[in-house]
Amino acid sequence: MATRGGGQTGVAARFGSPEQAEFPHGQRRTADSLVATIATRAGMLVMPEQEQQATLSRIRAFLAGRPEPARGEFTLPMLTGVLRVRRL
Repeated sequence: MATRGGGQTGVAARFGSPEQAEFPHGQRRTADSLVATIATRAGMLVMPEQEQQATLSRIRAFLAGRPEPARGEFTLPMLTGVLRVRRL
């Protein structure tokens, strides 16, 4: 079996059962700050400029029609999931 450094060992690494947890939280946002963040995502960055602008315009229009962003700041709900295994 290969070790982390690339060498061979005669013993397989053994790990315990995976543990999983989720942690709900939120980020304070405005419609503008959310659109600005979305504009930095890889999928947006590789779009042709016209498609990128059209997509961001649709997102702005969607947010303008929602009560939370219309009031200014809102909490964007987030969920962080983690998975951990321990070496035995």
